[in-house]
Amino acid sequence: MKIENNKISNGQILAIIVSSVIGVGILSLPRSLVETAGTDGWILLIFSGIIVAIIVTIITKLTVKFSGKTLAEFGRDLLTTPLSDFVSALYFIYLTIFAAFVVRIFAEIVKMFLLADTPTEIIIITMLLVTSYLCRGRIEEFGKMAVLLLPVVIIPILLMIFILIPDLDTTNILPVFRFEIKELSQGIINSIFAFAGYDLLLVFMCYSNEPKKALKYNLGAIAIITVAYLIVFFMSIMIFGQTETAHLIWPSMSLTEVVQFPGAFIENVQGIVMAQWSLVVFATLAALLYASSLVLSKLFRGNEHKYFVLPTIPIVYIMSLVPDNIASAYDYVGETTNYLGIFIAVVLPIMLFVITLFKKGSKKGSVKNG
Repeated sequence: MKIENNKISNGQILAIIVSSVIGVGILSLPRSLVETAGTDGWILLIFSGIIVAIIVTIITKLTVKFSGKTLAEFGRDLLTTPLSDFVSALYFIYLTIFAAFVVRIFAEIVKMFLLADTPTEIIIITMLLVTSYLCRGRIEEFGKMAVLLLPVVIIPILLMIFILIPDLDTTNILPVFRFEIKELSQGIINSIFAFAGYDLLLVFMCYSNEPKKALKYNLGAIAIITVAYLIVFFMSIMIFGQTETAHLIWPSMSLTEVVQFPGAFIENVQGIVMAQWSLVVFATLAALLYASSLVLSKLFRGNEHKYFVLPTIPIVYIMSLVPDNIASAYDYVGETTNYLGIFIAVVLPIMLFVITLFKKGSKKGSVKNG
């Protein structure tokens, strides 16, 4: 099927969402789940996946009603223009903070495993400049890139399952159902952070060539992400146990130190994993920068988003250097998620969808009265 200019397929949007969400969220996910609910973290993950799927359904139905428009544009139809522009500005801030966190964590991991003597600033600015080149292109090119990188995200996870099967200790996940109900709400809020990035649908759905058929693809993206997270969580628990997983900064990355290929025909597994993960982060960062520049262009009534990509780079660069260390970076993004993130990714879509229902009802009422 031929895709129109300035449009992408729903499959390409699926690839964008999957690669964007999994990029960094998967690194510390097992640790945060274990800290909250112990070996029952998988239960929180399933609940979070269901909640996110419901919100994604709402976002999809909302964007289908305003096909071809981004949040900044259809927000003006539902809210007053000043209020809509204020919300768009908040969304831009949220995206840039998220992008700054992604590139900062990327720099810290590269320094730890590969380039110990390279300044963090150099790693960050290099990644941002390389990513900006892709973000200045058309959406068709961006969609093709996401599809090409999707196997890079999924295949290593599947390979890790088969390689680590002999080392898995299933008794590490027992017993189950030990957490208290009161811990469920806070645990779900914390684990929803791992799905951060699904809200990019508020931007990328405007490019869908078949928006009315997008729901199954968007829900498919959340299903893929949830399954991938469950696999990594169970493998971390079965390999390291609950106590050690809770003390690892990035349990998912630590799994690569355990991987040994049969016959030892590949000695430096970590180098290969780092190369693969760099591509995943590239896709995540590119999606965030593309979305933030597009939101900024719509906010200033611009016709081309590419003119707003480079001005966004210094903002992300400065924000990425604000935290003093890794712990501070997670604290900053945690605060952002608890307040601004919950508003943008949860409250805002539901609120706008409810407004559309009321407006639709008021229109029907006025027609009957007429």
